[in-house]
Amino acid sequence: MNGKIALLIVFTSAVVLAGWYYDGSRLLRADLRPAVVQHVKMPHTPTGRPPVITNIAKIPDPNSKPTTSPPTESSQQTCQEQTKVVFIKTHKTGGTSFVQILHRFGYLRNLSFVIPSKRHIGSMNGLYPKGLKKPYYLPPQGGDFDILAYHTIYDRKAIDGLFKKTENVTFVTLLREPLSQFRSSFNYYRLERSFKIVSKTPMSTFLQNPVKYNPKLNLPSLTKSPMALDLGFPPTAVITATSQSLRNQSEKYSPTIRKFVRTISEEFNLVMVTEFFDESLVLFKRMMCWQLKDILYYKSNGYIYAQKEEVINETLLQSHRRWDVVDYPLYEQLNNTLHAKIHELGKDFLSEVAHFKAVNTKMHQYCLGNISSDQNDYLIIEKSKWNDMFVITPSFCTLAKLGIRCYMTLLRDRNLRVRNETYTRFTTMNAYEPLTRIDNDKRYGEGFYTERYCQLCEEIKRDCTLNEYLTHLFHEKLIWPYDTSFYVSIHGGR
Repeated sequence: MNGKIALLIVFTSAVVLAGWYYDGSRLLRADLRPAVVQHVKMPHTPTGRPPVITNIAKIPDPNSKPTTSPPTESSQQTCQEQTKVVFIKTHKTGGTSFVQILHRFGYLRNLSFVIPSKRHIGSMNGLYPKGLKKPYYLPPQGGDFDILAYHTIYDRKAIDGLFKKTENVTFVTLLREPLSQFRSSFNYYRLERSFKIVSKTPMSTFLQNPVKYNPKLNLPSLTKSPMALDLGFPPTAVITATSQSLRNQSEKYSPTIRKFVRTISEEFNLVMVTEFFDESLVLFKRMMCWQLKDILYYKSNGYIYAQKEEVINETLLQSHRRWDVVDYPLYEQLNNTLHAKIHELGKDFLSEVAHFKAVNTKMHQYCLGNISSDQNDYLIIEKSKWNDMFVITPSFCTLAKLGIRCYMTLLRDRNLRVRNETYTRFTTMNAYEPLTRIDNDKRYGEGFYTERYCQLCEEIKRDCTLNEYLTHLFHEKLIWPYDTSFYVSIHGGR
């Protein structure tokens, strides 16, 4: 009898301990969350619990996809967020800043990019100048491509072959004032070395006799109508137009040039201008029915260099106009088109641009740690007539500052994992399973650069910081905020 009682006591104790362990593990895993989570329904605090916010009714779910976005408070129209974009990235016009906006937008929505297949450091140029041929880009991760954002020569027929329904695709490019673009190219490509110019004013020396220093036309063209060439103007036509301009000492533009400018104006939904980049972004936002948060950005590849300050007199400016004979009418015509759109939209548009600049500056200050918000861990941007209220988190800051190479590598890795069906190869979240299912040596350092988490581990290690990579792993749900080392001991007790 005593033996049966003892056995019953042991059995009851085991059941109770098992229940404690099950409940404790589940509750602890569900409650303890780290700070770096991209998609959270409520802002987090250092305790990991949502704060009490009294001045707003609801914080929108960043995971939810907006279906309507009125351009202004008075507008009664609704619009659908557009996700298919072709951006023809021209050289040395500031396009990398816009690519980063497209990167973040597409990355957060799991959209399919046209990604160069090569993996080396300069692979963002893998589609240039040979164009959109199948060996040079990866297949789409889904049934269709969504975004083309890297350097390639504009070829409408080839692009139409990439997208199933081009009527749903928005075509965008970016132009820069030609002399300013020339200054940037001269510095970035170190043309005074390439042309063996020894002078305190190398740009002026070049413009005195450009044929002497740059007689041939190569792609990318560094000085001779580079933006027009990126947009598909034939190289032979550039040579002909430049020769005529130099021979006639005139900036009169041929019918071929005028027809080309007209074609670009008709085939592109928006031609942005570097000198009015913020205005261009707000136009793009309205056209695409995006949210203000979607176009926040950091300026990429901004440099300080001597050529910015070199004085170019009127004679040398005319020399440049004759040398860069296609880019000037291209820029001038489409810059006028942009300003006509801005003028038509009136004061409300200019007020929205001012508001956007202020919010972008606030985001910069918060993400760089120069201001502290009342909530410490996040920044609330209040609702205005141009935007819904939204939250900027540390994870958003990470994604806003992610470099172009890192984004491209993460997108390429995602593409390979989706097409190789490795998203589901490993089990994911199980809040009731002990943490020991993930070996401790896989939680830090080299352990994250394994097949469980990445296909291109070495490239990710080369192009991304560990913080950027961990933010990516949380976003992809390859690691989970429920996983924590603080769990009930398997030896019992609390």
